[in-house]
Amino acid sequence: MRIVIFGGTFNPIHNGHMKVIKPAVKLLSPDRFILMPAHIPPHKSAKDLVSDVHRINMCREAVKDIAGVEVSDYEMQLGGKSYTVNTLEHFRTEHPDDELCFLMGSDMLKSFSGWFHADRIMELASLAVFARNPEDAKTIDRDADEIVRKRGGKCVVLDCTPSVVSSTDIRARLMAYSNADGFIPKCVGDYIRKNNLYKFDRSKYTKYVSYLQKNLSEKRFRHSVNVANEALRLAVVYDCDRDRAYEAGLLHDTCKEIPYDKQLELVKRSSSFVDEVELAAPKTYHGIAASVYLKEHFGIDDEEILSAIRYHTVAKKGMTLLEKIIYIADLISVERDFDDVDYIRECTYRDINIGMYEALKFSVSYSCTHVRTIPLCTLEAYNEYTLYKLSHDKKNG
Repeated sequence: MRIVIFGGTFNPIHNGHMKVIKPAVKLLSPDRFILMPAHIPPHKSAKDLVSDVHRINMCREAVKDIAGVEVSDYEMQLGGKSYTVNTLEHFRTEHPDDELCFLMGSDMLKSFSGWFHADRIMELASLAVFARNPEDAKTIDRDADEIVRKRGGKCVVLDCTPSVVSSTDIRARLMAYSNADGFIPKCVGDYIRKNNLYKFDRSKYTKYVSYLQKNLSEKRFRHSVNVANEALRLAVVYDCDRDRAYEAGLLHDTCKEIPYDKQLELVKRSSSFVDEVELAAPKTYHGIAASVYLKEHFGIDDEEILSAIRYHTVAKKGMTLLEKIIYIADLISVERDFDDVDYIRECTYRDINIGMYEALKFSVSYSCTHVRTIPLCTLEAYNEYTLYKLSHDKKNG
């Protein structure tokens, strides 16, 4: 008998998993195909991990109509960190004469050498691997051969269409937009909504929301909320502080619609350096003004939040992760529809530094086309991320 075990956190199970399960069942022809949600994943952060009950219920909902697929709670019942070798030892004891096969993605294959008792895993079971994304598809055969060369055993590569869907981004979408339709099975989405999973508490920002609603136009207010949500999604994906990202995104345009002379009064009280080009360009005032206003009127004293707001229009060299997130979120928020926005979004969620390069390239090009001056801090940021892009391209061929 051939038993295939597909382990994972499944937090939540998504369409990327589903696109693997169906062809894997066909290609591997198992007598049993077991979906094995981990209790505590040893190779991933347990942040945002919903309960065992919810994850196993979502898995069962997702595969209930696929013949031959079952969901096991063995690792959840075992407790502690879910090491694959322990699970395979259990199944080898239970099925001493049967063939065991462990199914994994290319991302796990790349880190396999660091797994707990990797050599023993290869003795207990063969590996079946699939490409998680188009880039991994280029190297997966070589990576599989390298594992076998170093550790023996058997590792087969499945011909599955790569999927760029990730549980992390789905959780980010759910927290930011309360929606991940198209990325998860409908039944899983229904279960998530019914049980209020993957939520972000926005109640602490009520006073800011009330202020913005009273003092901004409807269009500007909606943009501010959209930027906050985009910043939240980016914060989840890149493991930045979610509350600080949401707050900075929400408040970044606080002073956008007050008269320029009032903005300039605030700019002159700023403790940050303001160059002559910025002073000569009123459209850049509002970020600087907001960083002063929020400190004076709301008592916000988190310097990184204030700096992210101050530089959200012009950027600067050496930005922190939070500062990058606010700069990019302002450019790619959901209502933005300029020609290059989808490409910049794609780059940003693949590599935030490449996203910064593309965003700054767009900004600098726009300024040149419209005969606008460019602050020195913007040019320094553009040069920094251009060098990153050149190094990235050289490294990746």
